[in-house]
Amino acid sequence: MSQFHGLKCWPEPFRALCDGSKTHEIRVNDDRDFRVGDRIELREWKPDGTGYTGDVLLVEVTYITQGPNFGLPTNIAVMSVARIPLRSGI
Repeated sequence: MSQFHGLKCWPEPFRALCDGSKTHEIRVNDDRDFRVGDRIELREWKPDGTGYTGDVLLVEVTYITQGPNFGLPTNIAVMSVARIPLRSGI
């Protein structure tokens, strides 16, 4: 069963996901237990720690490489993600 996750994302990787030049997300796979099919709401976070910018991106996990494969630490997941268009005019 897929899950929904809300995560902070710093501006540089957030913008790269938005423009399509970045198609993956690397995260600690702790109690979230990321899986293919999960949806992630990425919220752009201000690096100075003062809060969110208000920009949001919705993605779906399409593939996961999980440590300890390929030399990754056991608790690290590299997730391929695909953008999900947000509906407008609602």
